[in-house]
Amino acid sequence: MPYSPAHKPKTRIRILNAATALFKKNGFENVTIDQVMAEAGLTRGGFYAHFKNKEDLFVACVENGMSLLSSPVLAKLRKAERAGGDWVTSFAELYLSRVHIENPELGCALPTLSAEVSRSGVRAQEAFSRLINQASEKLAWKLAKEDDVPGIDRHINLESDQKLRNVPVQYEQDAIAMLAMMVGAVVLSRAVDDET
Repeated sequence: MPYSPAHKPKTRIRILNAATALFKKNGFENVTIDQVMAEAGLTRGGFYAHFKNKEDLFVACVENGMSLLSSPVLAKLRKAERAGGDWVTSFAELYLSRVHIENPELGCALPTLSAEVSRSGVRAQEAFSRLINQASEKLAWKLAKEDDVPGIDRHINLESDQKLRNVPVQYEQDAIAMLAMMVGAVVLSRAVDDET
């Protein structure tokens, strides 16, 4: 009996989800195609129906699921905001939480993969650059919104890829600085065996 038309996209998603978690947890260089396929509950032979090689898989993971502001994170932030909390503070607390630090496969790809991407191919670097730009742009918009900057659209869906306009340059610079500090803090925290 042949597979349904939905089988191939569902299988691809299983592979992407398994690979994304493994790349975040172990790093690009330390993950094999066999490990990804085993984690997805599939055989190695099925890999090549979806991806040319490991770098192709990595690029697809970055493009499809290694978002800094993933749906579960945004849901927690919206909940905190509705409860009267400050979005930026809530974001920083969530990002720097023990859960995020101790479970890289569940969190942001930036602390785990930034150094490895710098040694990867051009396609992976470009995809990672887009991830960083999207994340910093959205964070800049939230910083500007919280400061009540005039002229910015107040009704943006942060889960979309739409371009955010009218965000002053200072907020973009602040967002990059905030991301750099938080990513660096997570990297250092994971590198040392100290809970303080």
